[in-house]
Amino acid sequence: MDIYTIDDWAVTADKSEGWCYTCQDWVKTKEDDEECCSICSNHLDGIVGDEFAHPTTAKTAITPAPSVYSTGDLWGRTGGGFTWGSGSSWWSGSGSTTLSGMWGGSSLGYDNTAKRLAKHKSHLDSLCKVVDPTVKHTLEFANTASGYSDIRRGRIVVDGKLIQDDDEKLDVVSGLAIHEKLHLIHSKDLMEWEKQKKYDVCNNGDEQWLFHSICNIVEDEYIEKQLAKSCGGFVHYIEKTKEHYFVDSGIESESSQPLADLINTLMMLIRYPTLIDDDRKKRHAPHIRFFARALATGLDSRENTYTCILSLYNYLKKAAARMADDDDIDMDKVMSEVDDSFADMKSRFAESDVKLSDSEMDKILDRMTDDAVARAKDDLARKSPIRDARGEARVELGDYFKEGLDSSTLEEIRDLIESDYEEYDMDKGLAIDKGQRQINWTTAPDRSRDRETYREAVSRNRGMISSLKRKIQLYGNMNKYTVRNQKVGKLDKRMLHRIPMRRTDLFKFDITEQDKPLDVCLLVDESGSMGSYTMRHARDAAISVKEALSGNDQLNLWVFGHSADEGGRGQTDMIEYFGPRTSDRPTSMGGMRARYENRDGNAIVASADRVVDQTDQPQSHKLMIVFSDGQPSAASYRGYSAIEHTAKCVKHVESRGWSVIQLGFAGASERWMRNMFTNYKYIDDSSKLSIELSKLIRRVLKI
Repeated sequence: MDIYTIDDWAVTADKSEGWCYTCQDWVKTKEDDEECCSICSNHLDGIVGDEFAHPTTAKTAITPAPSVYSTGDLWGRTGGGFTWGSGSSWWSGSGSTTLSGMWGGSSLGYDNTAKRLAKHKSHLDSLCKVVDPTVKHTLEFANTASGYSDIRRGRIVVDGKLIQDDDEKLDVVSGLAIHEKLHLIHSKDLMEWEKQKKYDVCNNGDEQWLFHSICNIVEDEYIEKQLAKSCGGFVHYIEKTKEHYFVDSGIESESSQPLADLINTLMMLIRYPTLIDDDRKKRHAPHIRFFARALATGLDSRENTYTCILSLYNYLKKAAARMADDDDIDMDKVMSEVDDSFADMKSRFAESDVKLSDSEMDKILDRMTDDAVARAKDDLARKSPIRDARGEARVELGDYFKEGLDSSTLEEIRDLIESDYEEYDMDKGLAIDKGQRQINWTTAPDRSRDRETYREAVSRNRGMISSLKRKIQLYGNMNKYTVRNQKVGKLDKRMLHRIPMRRTDLFKFDITEQDKPLDVCLLVDESGSMGSYTMRHARDAAISVKEALSGNDQLNLWVFGHSADEGGRGQTDMIEYFGPRTSDRPTSMGGMRARYENRDGNAIVASADRVVDQTDQPQSHKLMIVFSDGQPSAASYRGYSAIEHTAKCVKHVESRGWSVIQLGFAGASERWMRNMFTNYKYIDDSSKLSIELSKLIRRVLKI
């Protein structure tokens, strides 16, 4: 790649022509004034950079011209001269077209936008944690604003609109999230410096906007430079993000506002220099030469960054003042408006038969002229090149991309996240076929109506709960034994009388026997066939068991519900109602209800996996009690094949150390139960639950 000095790279315009922002074209200059357009007489952008040099920056005339690559890159960046780090895009060699292809794309499916976005939100959050796990953050999708970071609150907001319909821009959003995390890591010092400095260098809100804009542009590149030092592979996400926001944004076109156009040139030189075409080089050559000298070492350290920002700010502030001074009142326009108004007034006077002398008419004309000139002066005084630039200058990474996600989608995502939504595929060796592997997990909400239903169930079944507690309470008992007449151990005071007999068996020791810890999983069928009555029966039974088992330190309890195909064919929908991680919602079981279908084998395997993942006592006994009204029934999961698959899954779970019991309710067939479970019992009378269940538990656990 060729290397030039910035003075050679930024070609100066011929002095006989210049860029006219009014005409939006290259024009010849006036013969008597080379700074004015020969067509409209407005001033051209002929500002010489040295005129506005800040004291902290040497004049271009005496400062050596920094080197620049043919791309316009000042700092030897890779990725086409706009990203930091080395190496090529490593994902392109893996057969994937995107860096995020390994965790996005068609593998996630597109059946539900909110679910897909919720998963992506989790993925993006993980990427940001990798950048620096010591800096805490929260990540959200934007509603109406573009992406940004709230440094004080540790908050990252990204534009989820880009991936609402598909994952084509997932790399872009990933890079945006990483970029905002870098602000949380590195930009606090700059934020504090800017907060103090702006009152020293800015006189009004417009100037504060300009100062902040320059801080932001320079800081964006500074933090991305730091990424290459810690997470070099992630710079390729940044590459995709910058390509999207700069190449696809139209920033390379001219702005009708001179200062906005100049700020955009600065933005390009820092953030994406290949966008600076020959016309822009020629149009802003003096400015580019100054910018390059101010920026040459501007990213080397934090102090250099401050100096660079001040230099650029003072330069652009003076350039804005020059642009404002160049504007004079257009008297031809003013008089034309006065003539039109005066002619209209005379016409109305004539229609109304109003007659005035010539001197009176002259006085009216003079007064109208004075008023028009005064208004033109006021308009000119109110005009601010900086204010005009605010609408067109590109100073944020996500400028002009501010739609955000709609409120309903954001609410769905929040609900899914609050429910701890999780999706994965079960082991293909256990699934009945490849189309029925998807497992969806959510946690039940804590709602007032569910709490009331739970309390009513407890009140209704107090007798059964007490009976169950008495019959199952022995599990976890601790038994102590004392072994006496030992030659070692603790001295047994009762045997001291044996000392004269020269006996040595004067000692004892204690033995404590306790049952192994027990992990219990209650799995409730929530399929549509359970209906209102059967569902109430099963729910009451599960609540009773949960209450009876509560308060035992040797026991951990989980309560799950399951349905199937609610959101699509082949998926098994699991709900966690209670567990060690959801103990703050002990009454959520009141929300159990009949839902859709049931894929029992998948639910049993998913439940066992969930408990194993969460248990803090891996060597404990494992007991699963399945509450159901009959045989499995779901899309492509019915009849003998479904029963055989359920039996296969039960055997698999039992081979991992589990004891599995089925309690069948109304509609259940003992013949089908026998074909699926080793241990089962049909409960036709709830009053028998405590007796029958305690017998089963004692038998399978051998207590």
